[in-house]
Amino acid sequence: MSELKTEEEQIEAFKTWWKKNGLALVIAAAVSVGGYFGWQAWKTSQANHISEASALYQSLVQASADLSDESNQQTVTFMANQLSEDYGDTGYAMFGQLFVARVKAENGQYDEAIAALDSAIEKTTDASFVAIANLRVARLLLQKDEYSAAMARVEQVTASEFVVQKQELMGDIFIQQEKREEARIAYEQASEALGAGVNHPLLEIKLKDLVKG
Repeated sequence: MSELKTEEEQIEAFKTWWKKNGLALVIAAAVSVGGYFGWQAWKTSQANHISEASALYQSLVQASADLSDESNQQTVTFMANQLSEDYGDTGYAMFGQLFVARVKAENGQYDEAIAALDSAIEKTTDASFVAIANLRVARLLLQKDEYSAAMARVEQVTASEFVVQKQELMGDIFIQQEKREEARIAYEQASEALGAGVNHPLLEIKLKDLVKG
């Protein structure tokens, strides 16, 4: 390939190259710039989306302070449903279902409460949430005197950070079955899992009642 020896030749060569490649270059640059600003816009949209979900969830929490009030129950249910419909891609939606279950349980609708919790469990892989939901389902099953089903749910909780809740609930189930020795062991394991210097007055009362009995 011969070398370009003059400025005029370089200009002519550039003109020729531009005719062949200029349009493609402009398009590529436009796509690149558009992609950058599109990405920034998407990030801003996502941030706003999460912020809206957070604000709605905080309002839900405030409304749930007194679930004995029927109007509060309706507000909580409405907000939780809105979280599921409009913000189902955020963690706030699944936690909203915990409050739906509380409203149902408040009215003695245990099956509906369990259904709400199971629905939330199916939609997440968050281990902590699944553990919390399973513990709540177990408590509802205990309210229904379905001891075997309640125990099966408790046993699904394997995360170490929920050992105290798990063992205490197992003790509660055993108590209802009049299995006092098994209950004592479960309560003791819950107490040991608390660690030194941590108080759990209700658990202490449960253990003392067993000793007195």
